[in-house]
Amino acid sequence: MLAHAQWCAACRGRLLAEPDAVFIGRALSAAEKEVLARLTEEDFTTPGTLARALESTVSELDSYSDHPVARLRHF
Repeated sequence: MLAHAQWCAACRGRLLAEPDAVFIGRALSAAEKEVLARLTEEDFTTPGTLARALESTVSELDSYSDHPVARLRHF
């Protein structure tokens, strides 16, 4: 989900504006939902800023973005 939002402005806007609606039907833990709900537009400035906001690595985010569903599935 996040790999798609990184590159799709429409889905990123929806995630930032209505995170609870985006989470419906997705297998996310409470901790994952909390982290995703805290994201801001500024966190998406670069892959590095997004990785820092998620306490992750850029390479981990890149590995998710290679999945075909992440590239094509809109929220």
